[in-house]
Amino acid sequence: MKSFFLAISFLTIIPLHGNQKAGEKEMALSLYFYPLTGFLIGGLLVLTAWISQTLYLEWAGDAIIIAVWIAVTGALHLDGLMDSADGLFSGREREKKLEIMRDSRMGAMGVIAFAVIILLKLAFLTTLPYADKLGIILIAPAMGRGAMVYAVSYFPYARSGPGLGRSFGQVRKPGPMVGASITLLGAAFLVLKWPGIWIISLTGAIVVLTARRMADSLGGMTGDTYGALCEITETLLIVMAVISLKLYALL
Repeated sequence: MKSFFLAISFLTIIPLHGNQKAGEKEMALSLYFYPLTGFLIGGLLVLTAWISQTLYLEWAGDAIIIAVWIAVTGALHLDGLMDSADGLFSGREREKKLEIMRDSRMGAMGVIAFAVIILLKLAFLTTLPYADKLGIILIAPAMGRGAMVYAVSYFPYARSGPGLGRSFGQVRKPGPMVGASITLLGAAFLVLKWPGIWIISLTGAIVVLTARRMADSLGGMTGDTYGALCEITETLLIVMAVISLKLYALL
């Protein structure tokens, strides 16, 4: 339970782990619980969607879902997305990109990335039928955190100095990723049946390519790119779900 509480504390604003310091081994063990933490976030989003549907809020309800999504994570991953966009799209050399990502000031590319992610989530959520929306918002946060497990497990840390991402140590074990994959595929099948397997697989393939491009550009991953990959994955899952379910209905 300690590792589970640590995962919740690290990924959300809920301080179940308290003020205790966690070592690299504890942080590495907490990776096993990242998808489960995502499902807890998703459960809160499902509750929000149900309340919104009961009150007939329509697209405003989807905006509230996104607001709750941001609030429960403390905007941690969005911050990583914006910092990563400023660095990765700067056109500079590797070290300069990493330096830009450390800068707390927000650049144009970060603002654009933030706007695009929020608009895509809102636009595609409003397109989903209510029943399908419940399944997607339950799975999307878990998929996003599964992508973080992949990034931590398969890519080196890009910075030579200290950083949030270094707290995991040099994890090189397949266990967390295997566990995350089985959990996500199982949940997708239970909630969305065979279309869910297709949606998860297609999203996962794109995420793998995205993570590799990030790592090639920076010489590895950082805490910021973990957050960026989470946000990108969540959004991709929603987009792929809308497209796939529409195509599935036509066949």
